[in-house]
Amino acid sequence: MPGDVVGVGVRLQHAHDPDVSALGLLEVELDRVGRIDQHRLARGLVADEVGRAAEVLVDELAEKHFVTTLTTAPASFLEVERNVQRWLLGIAAVLAVGFVAGVLVLTMTDSGHGSAVDTTRLNAALTGSVEEPVPPPRGALVLAHESGERAVALAVTRDARTRLTATVLGARGGGESGLTLSFRVGARPVIRARSCGRGCYTARAPGGAVPGRVEVLVAGRSVVFRIPQAVSPAAGIVARAARVFRRLRSLVFVESLRSGPTGGIVTTWSLAAPDRVTYRIHGGASAVVIGRTRWDRDTPDAPWRRSSQLPPLQVPQPTWGDVAEDAHVIGTARVAGRPAWVVTFVNPTTPAWFTAWIDRRSYRTLQLRMTASAHFMFHRYESFDRPLRIRPPK
Repeated sequence: MPGDVVGVGVRLQHAHDPDVSALGLLEVELDRVGRIDQHRLARGLVADEVGRAAEVLVDELAEKHFVTTLTTAPASFLEVERNVQRWLLGIAAVLAVGFVAGVLVLTMTDSGHGSAVDTTRLNAALTGSVEEPVPPPRGALVLAHESGERAVALAVTRDARTRLTATVLGARGGGESGLTLSFRVGARPVIRARSCGRGCYTARAPGGAVPGRVEVLVAGRSVVFRIPQAVSPAAGIVARAARVFRRLRSLVFVESLRSGPTGGIVTTWSLAAPDRVTYRIHGGASAVVIGRTRWDRDTPDAPWRRSSQLPPLQVPQPTWGDVAEDAHVIGTARVAGRPAWVVTFVNPTTPAWFTAWIDRRSYRTLQLRMTASAHFMFHRYESFDRPLRIRPPK
């Protein structure tokens, strides 16, 4: 008999306790990291193209084994003060229902001075008050990392002479121009890049071979990219993974999300086709959505508030939306014992850069990293097509 599910939270009171359970499906080792600020919250719905989402938690692909623990960037987000009662919520319904055509839920209370996910930046992106960067060259190998509060992407065009193109997304959204940006290829001298449009910087790599290591130097920071030497086109793999995503009857996943190098939230999502969703942020906000009705609360002990959900959600949907360009297989790995392709691609309409670990047998997406303006995100997909009943809260 299927169990009744209203939402499952990841407990984070004890940063040294690595045993985390969600529906009995998840065991995650958590690194001890920095604390989360008190947050202001305000609830609303934005039915629009969202566009800024990512979490960079796993930096490098090991040659034979991908580390599946939630490792963190220099200043992380998992350790939480016990007296934190109000959380930024809920940014990311869009990540549950589909990236571009989804609904963004923002829940805030009070007017605190810190935010795990900076909604000022997100709102600027959502209202179109930022200028989008130039898309990367078509057919390029695309990679992305965070650099402080910026997102930095690298496109490597392999032709007679390799071209490097960096895209810089500012903390307030959109392409950031007017920066001094340089490339260092291997041990060679630094190459000054020239502007190629909004947020775009480019230069030819020295020599004819594809570099194995490219360092992007910008705004006093260094962002290192390891360039795989053997890649293959992956448009067909990503298209099939999207179809598999949409055909799922249920899905449970854990999401970590930040808008900068500090703060952040961890949320567990449960989705049941065609229109039922729950999420719960540990110690904070949660929601249940069933068809055209939703229930929300700001804390675990708060009463539920009933309201309309219009339009109804359609779940599950691939996190990256309907657009995935420049897809390449950059390697293989094992995720929870399952063989997977490691695939990178970009959705330039957002814009956002993705690394996805896709099961080589089922084409299910097992893990996903997204890097975009003011949005650094990592998903671990834990349960597929298990019996899952989502009911109205009592």
